[in-house]
Amino acid sequence: MEVKVLFVKLNLFRECREYGLSPWQCPSFIFLVLGVVNIVAMLSTYAIANRYTDQPEIAALIVIGVSAFIFIVSQSVTQGFDKLAQANKLKTEFVSIASHQLRTPLSAIRWSLNLLKGGRCSPSETASFLDLIQENSERMIKLVSDLLDVSRIEMGKNTFMPRQTNIYVLAQKIVNASALFAKANNVSISLEAPESLPNVYTDPDKIFIVIQNLIDNSVKYIKGKGEIRVALQQDDGFVRMAVRDTGVGIPKLQQKHIFQKFFRSDNIMKHQTVGTGLGLFISKAVVEQSGGKIWFESEEGKGTTFYFTLPIYK
Repeated sequence: MEVKVLFVKLNLFRECREYGLSPWQCPSFIFLVLGVVNIVAMLSTYAIANRYTDQPEIAALIVIGVSAFIFIVSQSVTQGFDKLAQANKLKTEFVSIASHQLRTPLSAIRWSLNLLKGGRCSPSETASFLDLIQENSERMIKLVSDLLDVSRIEMGKNTFMPRQTNIYVLAQKIVNASALFAKANNVSISLEAPESLPNVYTDPDKIFIVIQNLIDNSVKYIKGKGEIRVALQQDDGFVRMAVRDTGVGIPKLQQKHIFQKFFRSDNIMKHQTVGTGLGLFISKAVVEQSGGKIWFESEEGKGTTFYFTLPIYK
């Protein structure tokens, strides 16, 4: 497995294909070329320095100085190209995901409206189509809302109003509200927390979204019968929440990307196509704005546990 991972990392043209760039625009290929240039520059500098001085220490210092300068410039150039390549890839992914996520509900709405306009639907069918239109409208609103939140976060304009918050009551409310959704998916959900937990200092509206995102993800990514356990406990000057599920888990090689925008692991894509990959990016930003941190533990095929902490209100 390790040899395979090393081979993938060394496959420069694979990265170029992923970014949709030519080799001369691809960061890894440019870094390789600059590395060769650095070696040639080192040898040339050594030859020139050795010709004009008979002190090997001075020649070595000149070579080291030139090499360090070229390496720093190379690293800066490569990082610049890498950021541009990632931005280009994210832009393409954004257009693809947004188009797909909007096209599906729009198609359902158009199909329902065409049938309703035909005037041959029974009252029960009409009510069913109206429910479908409402459901897909709400789905589009959620997508647009997530995109706006991401935009505000990146621009540093995300409105955040922290105040004293009873995290136990908030968690209980979300768990109770999610029970029907979980049951419909053959999943049990429970809350384990002492009522005596201290209040935390956060924006209750934003942290509501975080908890809801984590629970919704857990429900959606459990294949077959499963369970979700939400636990709260005091941890020094923080309250820690854990959302543990028995779902499909996250592949080890993809875990480092889990909080990136639009990221969805390969095994999740097989089981669940609905989703934008924005929920965890937004959740991380909200938790960090609260002064806490968020992390996870996962094993593919066995489940995932997401943790986050919030500071206790003083």
